[in-house]
Amino acid sequence: MTSRPMQPPAPTGPGPAGFMASDGGAQPAGHPAGAPSAPAPASRPEVHRAMLAYLGVPFTLVLVPLVIYLASLHGRPFARWHAAQAVNVAATAIVYTLCGLILGAVLALDSVQVATLIAVPLLAVLWICVLVVLVRAAGAASRGERQPVPRWLRVSR
Repeated sequence: MTSRPMQPPAPTGPGPAGFMASDGGAQPAGHPAGAPSAPAPASRPEVHRAMLAYLGVPFTLVLVPLVIYLASLHGRPFARWHAAQAVNVAATAIVYTLCGLILGAVLALDSVQVATLIAVPLLAVLWICVLVVLVRAAGAASRGERQPVPRWLRVSR
């Protein structure tokens, strides 16, 4: 009888990120072992809700995305994820706008012309960047993709 080195048993419980570890079974063609499967595609109404969450931000700030998020708490993970991203962008844009207004108010103590010359273009560039991010995110949502917004435009991870 020959002795073979003992190998540890393959893990079968949940692994990192909550996915089940591969037990060496058959995998579908083109699907690497242990890799999580792709999420199910979103339904058309869910895609429309996700797009509306982003496109409502310029008009209602946080109101439309928050309503969509709260309505999507049960059973609509795609729309909920995009609505959460839109709420995050709206909240961050509000905070940045308040900071720009405070900067303008402080500069206005010295000169209103200097305050206007600095604060107005700064806020205009901010909102143009926010609009570009929102339109790109709405486009990704319309294709059924999850594209996170840039880190500088998020309050949290």
